[in-house]
Amino acid sequence: MNPSRPRLGPAFAIALALVALPAVSFVHERNGSATIMSAMCLAGLIAAGIVGVPGKALLPVGFGFMLVLLMIWADPSATSWKTSAVAHAVGGSLVGWTLVHALRRRIGDWFYVAVAALTVVIVLTVLWELGEYVGDRLFDTALEPGWRDSAKDIFFGTAGGIVGIGLAGLAMSLRRAD
Repeated sequence: MNPSRPRLGPAFAIALALVALPAVSFVHERNGSATIMSAMCLAGLIAAGIVGVPGKALLPVGFGFMLVLLMIWADPSATSWKTSAVAHAVGGSLVGWTLVHALRRRIGDWFYVAVAALTVVIVLTVLWELGEYVGDRLFDTALEPGWRDSAKDIFFGTAGGIVGIGLAGLAMSLRRAD
């Protein structure tokens, strides 16, 4: 075992299970759009684990992704702009928060942590929209991302990321003050 490589452990497994539960339901219901979203969430968690984000940092992300997926499941009109805006903002904030916690030990200066986290959030929101587009084309689902919808989703995902990064920075400064 390589001691420099973080062990993902049970928290990572629980995070994956939290996202996999609604995913299985979506597959069973033959809900292609929600299945694609679940698969992208799972892929994001796995990629984060591979690059070394600790499992305990991914556990709240898995829980948040599960709640967003359940919200989409509860609202059959998941293409409504309100549901989409909330889902992208929550996802962006979860990713922003987690990135700050993953990067703070690797990058010392808060400014560079925030810039790196925001850059990754923006890249991930664009990749998410590309995933929606490709999934829609490959599986003939009803995500139907257009330029206007994708721009709104990227905006809300980035805005959520800024909020998550800001809250993580505030939490870090409050912990230092104690």
